[in-house]
Amino acid sequence: MSYLRFGIVLLTLFILSDSFSLVLAQSIYQFKTRGTTVRQQNMDTYTKNIKLTPKIRFRYLYGPINSDSQATRSTSTIIWDRLGIGQSVFKFKTSISGDTYDLENTSIDLSYTFGDTFGDEYTFTLGSSAVYSGKLTITSSDSEIFNSSNVEGSGYFSILGIEYGIFEILLGYQYIRYAFIELESESSSTNWGSVRNSRGLYVTGIGLAF
Repeated sequence: MSYLRFGIVLLTLFILSDSFSLVLAQSIYQFKTRGTTVRQQNMDTYTKNIKLTPKIRFRYLYGPINSDSQATRSTSTIIWDRLGIGQSVFKFKTSISGDTYDLENTSIDLSYTFGDTFGDEYTFTLGSSAVYSGKLTITSSDSEIFNSSNVEGSGYFSILGIEYGIFEILLGYQYIRYAFIELESESSSTNWGSVRNSRGLYVTGIGLAF
């Protein structure tokens, strides 16, 4: 009878130890799985934070239209993340029917850059310009000089950027429309009236992206 009780006790201990081992193994597995999931979530969050870090871009573009009209436009821009602000200087000099036109105007540019539109290394920028200052000098065929600094105008532009490390290669198109009014003669009370014109040109440039 004592042998029977002893056998029952041993069998009970064996069953309990086996159950305990199973529970312990399951607990260790769940702990490891939970730890792996937490680490993966932390890694995903870290990766997202890296991708969402805003970039600072410095850009310079320059564009001659053609050598005959002697028209140029230079643009300097700073971009924080996707929003950009810059300044453009447009210069134009030509002769029409013996009258020489020499003008310059300056505009402020606002832009928005679409990142990762065509891939990680490509950007596309759209923007608008507003002319806020300028000067026009007209020398007539009989050497009379007319001046005006009263200017207004606007424009738009688009730029494609290709990144190589921290550098950008830029290619764009800019359009500007402007008007000079109240041209006054330096030597008489004669007024010229107003001069209105528009120009579109392709520009190229370089940039830095951090």
